[in-house]
Amino acid sequence: MHIGTQVRCKRVDARKTQAVRAGESLYLPCPNLQCFEETVNSSYVWFRNLNTTKQVERIGTEESERVHYHQSVLYILWLNRNDTGRYITHWWYEEGQCAEYETDVVVYEEFSSDLLYYILPEQMASRIQCPVCEDVQGSVVWYKNFSLIPNQEPGYVLRIRNSSKESEGIYTCVCTWEHHGIKHNSSGSHRLSIKPQTISSPPKFLLPINNSIVIADVGSEVILSCSVFFGLTVCDQCSIHWERNGIKLDGLFGYRDTDGTIKSVLTINEVSESDLHSEFRCKAKDSIKVIFVSVTLNSRASVLPVILACICTVLVFLLIGGLLKWFSLDLVLFFREIFVKLYSKEDGKMYDAYVSYQRNNFDEMTSKTVSDFVNGSLLTVLESYYGFKLFIHGRDDLPGEDCMNLIQTKIQLSRRLIIILTPGASAEKSSDSPETYDLQVGLHQALVQGEIGVILIQLGHMQDYTHLPLGLQHLLCKNSPLLWRDDESSPNSRFWKQVRYRMPAMSSYQRSRVKSRSLTASCQGLLV
Repeated sequence: MHIGTQVRCKRVDARKTQAVRAGESLYLPCPNLQCFEETVNSSYVWFRNLNTTKQVERIGTEESERVHYHQSVLYILWLNRNDTGRYITHWWYEEGQCAEYETDVVVYEEFSSDLLYYILPEQMASRIQCPVCEDVQGSVVWYKNFSLIPNQEPGYVLRIRNSSKESEGIYTCVCTWEHHGIKHNSSGSHRLSIKPQTISSPPKFLLPINNSIVIADVGSEVILSCSVFFGLTVCDQCSIHWERNGIKLDGLFGYRDTDGTIKSVLTINEVSESDLHSEFRCKAKDSIKVIFVSVTLNSRASVLPVILACICTVLVFLLIGGLLKWFSLDLVLFFREIFVKLYSKEDGKMYDAYVSYQRNNFDEMTSKTVSDFVNGSLLTVLESYYGFKLFIHGRDDLPGEDCMNLIQTKIQLSRRLIIILTPGASAEKSSDSPETYDLQVGLHQALVQGEIGVILIQLGHMQDYTHLPLGLQHLLCKNSPLLWRDDESSPNSRFWKQVRYRMPAMSSYQRSRVKSRSLTASCQGLLV
């Protein structure tokens, strides 16, 4: 409808209703967002059809009038009951193109439930937004049940912390805005309702597991069960059903149990080839959400690749585990050397290990074995090859020194105590002998004071250890000795790796000493 022109405006949107209170002012933008915002190259005409006159009249643009408009915004200042009626907007957005929008304005003398914009659900209980003055600058004050809310934060959004049943009520925002230097008020109200807590819960599938695979042969019977827990309260909109490739299967609606679950059973009398390539879904829904789980059918032959893949995976893990176990010593020694380079500190010790062994009362063969090991393999590998510094009684002491005092001092200056066990070793020797005394001092340092680590090396086969000192028997119960074999003379053999693992990490001085010895040996070879 357009007065004064032959162009007929097209009604675009549905009619809207605006409820307001008498005595306030109304800032009414064009009800269509595009109509309200696109004012450039557009023209507007506002009309009203009041309930009192039943006649359509054009609204003026004079801002001195109580009811006037400015482009896409209508102003009704100091509302009264006679302003109730229909307000019509004509928007010319192009030459000869016109859109028409209608808004019913209802003015109430007193507060009425019809003034409520809408009832807020429980999910919005923590945040309430003012429904008026969205497009005009103004200050907002909030009221609950028509009483001013104390200590409120200014703004169009009211936040309610820890909402509960006590938070229920009518929340009203009063927006104060200016028009030509005169302040006007507009208000809007919401009712907040908190529903009582129930023991209902969102749908939860008990059966089947999502993306599960059921083994089935062509021609066999398959039964698929679906069970969904909805909670113990009555749920009129709760249901489940089966689908095949997105198509609902008839006659398979679920039945409710007393424990709050709904069940549905799908029976396939004869599985076909098409069933093996189909997706079966059990879909559950309540008043809030819809969820589903998928089930597929596979023939037995299709399981074989999965089994082979699992076997291969297990074998790979076993192989990796075996390699790690076999090379664990090498890895520990490698990384220990790196960390020692970065974090090594001086501890005031002079020797890496004190060697304690029985030196007398052996038969000729055992004496030769002990001598070859101590003066041959032990010195060659640990001292010459790896650069450790050992104290060996009879080699590193001077004639005439106090033997007992010397042993005690050298053990205190050592980081490890290497005890060599031989089949002929005995606990019956005199405690005054050096070889028995250094063992006693070393065991006291290791067991009582805990100041030195012990490395046990066994030469040859021994029936038992009952002939050894009790302290040494105690150590043997906690740690098995390293068994020396004649064929493990290589410095890289597993026996020497285990010895190095129990020895302290080499310092930078020791590494430089090894390099200098290697250089000396090379020079001697050139001279020869």
